[in-house]
Amino acid sequence: MSKKAVIISLLSVCAVSGAIYGGIKLYQNYQFNSLTAEVRSVSNLNMYYGGTEMSSSGMLTNDYSQEVYPLEDKNILEVFVEEGQTVEAGDPLISFDMTLADLELEMKELDVATTAGKIQAAKQELENLKKIKPIQPKPEQPAVPSEPVVPEVPQEPEEPPKTEKSGEAFNFITPDSKPNKGKGTEEDPYVYLCMPDCYVFGEFINNLSRNEKKPVYVSLEIHKKNTLKGKLLSRWEISGKSGFPMMADESRWSVSSKSQIVEEVIEEPEMPEEPEEPDVPEEPEIEEPEGYTAEELAQKIKEQEKEIRDLDLEKRQGDLELEQMKKISSDGIIKAEINGIVKEMGEMDNLPIDGSPILTVAGSEGLYVKGYLSELQLDDIKVGQTVYAYSWESGNNFEATITEISTYPSTSYESWGEGNPNVSYYPYTAYIENTEGLHNGEYVDLTMTPNNMGQQTDAIYLEKAYVRTEDNRKYVMKEDKNHCLVKQYVKTGKTAYGSVEILSGLTMEDKIAFPYGKNAKEGVKVESSE
Repeated sequence: MSKKAVIISLLSVCAVSGAIYGGIKLYQNYQFNSLTAEVRSVSNLNMYYGGTEMSSSGMLTNDYSQEVYPLEDKNILEVFVEEGQTVEAGDPLISFDMTLADLELEMKELDVATTAGKIQAAKQELENLKKIKPIQPKPEQPAVPSEPVVPEVPQEPEEPPKTEKSGEAFNFITPDSKPNKGKGTEEDPYVYLCMPDCYVFGEFINNLSRNEKKPVYVSLEIHKKNTLKGKLLSRWEISGKSGFPMMADESRWSVSSKSQIVEEVIEEPEMPEEPEEPDVPEEPEIEEPEGYTAEELAQKIKEQEKEIRDLDLEKRQGDLELEQMKKISSDGIIKAEINGIVKEMGEMDNLPIDGSPILTVAGSEGLYVKGYLSELQLDDIKVGQTVYAYSWESGNNFEATITEISTYPSTSYESWGEGNPNVSYYPYTAYIENTEGLHNGEYVDLTMTPNNMGQQTDAIYLEKAYVRTEDNRKYVMKEDKNHCLVKQYVKTGKTAYGSVEILSGLTMEDKIAFPYGKNAKEGVKVESSE
């Protein structure tokens, strides 16, 4: 084939390819120009419901339980249930002799009122401290001639103070020490994780034999790395049937050697004669200014604030105890708080003394979830109030009822930017009766709004599905001035009841499209759908 023929063939191929490519592009442009996306105004999509809402999340569970404990100095009158029996919320479980209940109730009310008075006095003292003007530091005192050195008499070295536990392991064990696990039976003894140098007091061993009808079994264990998961290095199993003679309560017994620790007696050396003290010139009197320096005042204010926090915690605990006493003061009956089955019922004629419950009601119907609320909402949120749960898996909303609010703040909860980082958060438990569409172990968003629900303001809340994420930035698909879709980046805030707060980037007059599907692309023409 000649060179001219080759060139003509190549030009023909290029012409045909160009025509095909042009046709494809024309078809693609036609397809794109024929697309339309429906948009709706932000004002119609706004889900704002107002109020000082508090949001958190939690996992659904069906193993929530109610534990009933003995009442101090109260005898059991009647037990209304049996182990394995099904009960509903409100059913009587057990009754106590409340002969002195009215007097005890009055005393508890007096205690709570006294604590409230202390809080007011402490707050007033704090205000007074904040109004004080600090004084200048005291002038330095002149040097005083040093006294002659008197030889010290060697003394028996004192054993440094030790705490009861280091992490999970005990340094020493007393009758008040709580075991790491176990029920105290021969099959499941109380297990105490011990440090290698741990010891037990004789009083602890004596107590094991004092209950002849129901001896207590104990396993004192030393594990590698001082954790129950570590390799077992040593075990000392003792019980009320071990045949130990009564011993001195203050005696100490080594866990590792299983023998008594005998302290050596060190004879005190003779005291040398004390030299005569030389005459020391009298110190000149220095006028001390009245008041506090800036450093002393700051420390006083810090101590006063801590006292107020401690008193406030004491009052909250007192309020809880008072509320519990009021619940049973009339008839002495403790009722079921949940629907469930009675489990782990103890011996009523031999009440536990180790802090374990008399009986437990395990939940059998519905689901429970734990959430958190700010200390600023404790006065507004009460047991029985409704909480709204949003399921990410199904996208459905559910209602739950608060059954319990803890009086102690959580030490591990973080608000993740949705709450005030300077306040404490208290766990609460809520019950979901209608569980259709939910399952055990599912995570849900929780929201509660104590006040002003339903008031409309300028705040914008959109369903989470309308807000997408790209490179850690949030955006929506918005109609521009040419009536086409564009990406509009927005700044978001907290989430509540399946919606997300839009802080900036949108107005009520803007129109947006659902940001999924083949039509949700920049440049696509829009049509309103209200």
